[in-house]
Amino acid sequence: MAPRDAPNQSSLRIPAQKPGSARPSPAQRPAFPQKPSDIRQTKEYKLAARRWTSTIVALPIVMYTSWILYERVYGDKAPKKLNDPPSSSSSS
Repeated sequence: MAPRDAPNQSSLRIPAQKPGSARPSPAQRPAFPQKPSDIRQTKEYKLAARRWTSTIVALPIVMYTSWILYERVYGDKAPKKLNDPPSSSSSS
């Protein structure tokens, strides 16, 4: 295998720019979208807010449900049962 040749120092030089071409003219600048006055009206914000709200609502429900199921499986707790309604066999 032949050793690789190191690049020449002259090939690494950046060509000098003309003094007047250092700053692009306004016509050459890329057009950026105008920033909204209220960030809460943007699509990205609404998506992030919806995800955050869903997370805040879902976490307590998931944690409680998981704890109850854990107690049923590994603890000695039975599922709650509804009481039987009183029998309506009253004589009139």
